[in-house]
Amino acid sequence: MKKQYFFIFWVTVSTMLIVVAFLIPLFNTNVTNISIVKSITLLLLAQLGGSILFPLVVGFVYDRLKRHDDADNIWIAFRDLAEGGILRVYKDREENEYPDNAFLSLKTAFDNATTGEVKLVGVSLRVFFNQTGPFYRSIYNICSLSDKTGAVSIRALLSHPDAPETTNRAKIETPQLKKEPLIEIDINSTVASIDNLNRTFSKAIIQHRFYKEAPYCTCIIFQDRCYFSPNLLSNDAPVRLPMIVFRKGSHGYTKLSSYFDYLWLQAERDMEDTENDRHEA
Repeated sequence: MKKQYFFIFWVTVSTMLIVVAFLIPLFNTNVTNISIVKSITLLLLAQLGGSILFPLVVGFVYDRLKRHDDADNIWIAFRDLAEGGILRVYKDREENEYPDNAFLSLKTAFDNATTGEVKLVGVSLRVFFNQTGPFYRSIYNICSLSDKTGAVSIRALLSHPDAPETTNRAKIETPQLKKEPLIEIDINSTVASIDNLNRTFSKAIIQHRFYKEAPYCTCIIFQDRCYFSPNLLSNDAPVRLPMIVFRKGSHGYTKLSSYFDYLWLQAERDMEDTENDRHEA
């Protein structure tokens, strides 16, 4: 109780000082009669009131948060985000009514990709290469720019039709389709779209390969940032897990970029093994 009385007392005093400092000139009809000494006095009163009030308010707010352990959690969260190189965490990767969402951020990142390389990992990547999709025009523009300047390129990793991730997704999403499940149609559609884009321009700008193990995620790596969204097997699709944005140079960005390069080389080895098996047969 004493602490509360102390707080109320000093808040009242500091507030009065500030109010008095601003009210005195209002009651003086002749502003020119306010001397320099009075002006300095009023300024000091206002500063004194503010110097007392501000720490009290900050201390009060912090104390209130501290009671619920929120203050420490907030600072820990900010520290971890900064140290982890996390620029943003979106609740999912879908478009929504808010102006700041993962969909628009990703769309802007594609539109700004004018140099370097764009790497994509995903089961089918249909949302990016579907000609009626929201990202196709941006990817087309990247290809057009690359055809003129050669400054930017794209590599894409898709799930192999025989990979466990593909077959498991097919069993969950379209169990009634045994011969050609929807996920395989999406993968083949993406490959056809990539081939069509490469034929449109004077050179093959988009390279693609298939991975057989691992991902269960969607990852898009740009020169300055990386978008990562985990995936999992679920009866509900899409699973709408959070999308994390890592800045270049961070641990997350470096690991995901290295992960892509590892999968890319592994996909090449898988293709070589398949060719060898065909020759042996």
